[in-house]
Amino acid sequence: MAKVRGTSHVPMILGIIGGVLGLPGSVCAGACAAGLSSLSEAATEASATAAGNTFMYLGLLGSILGLVFGILAKKMPLVSGILMLVAAVLVCITLVTFSFLNLVTVILFIIGGIFAIVQKKETD
Repeated sequence: MAKVRGTSHVPMILGIIGGVLGLPGSVCAGACAAGLSSLSEAATEASATAAGNTFMYLGLLGSILGLVFGILAKKMPLVSGILMLVAAVLVCITLVTFSFLNLVTVILFIIGGIFAIVQKKETD
């Protein structure tokens, strides 16, 4: 069976840039989520910490997933494209904290994922 590779560098570049920008963005989203939830009158310190950790881990998971599959976009374009779109959804959940870095990350992952899926493939 012939190996299928992508021909474009665009998904790889967008995945790497998105992953690098998403790492500090996810930490910021966690801090903002903890701060916003602590402003609620019904919130305790434990619930604010739990909200911050949840948003931070979702952002980190999405950023790392997008970074890894952005790097692998030349070798496995279809799988990378699908998982970059999954990473975009994970990071998109953290947008309720109004993090600009995560917005840029989501846009880069969506564009890179679509490019990886629809690009012209070459076979070895």
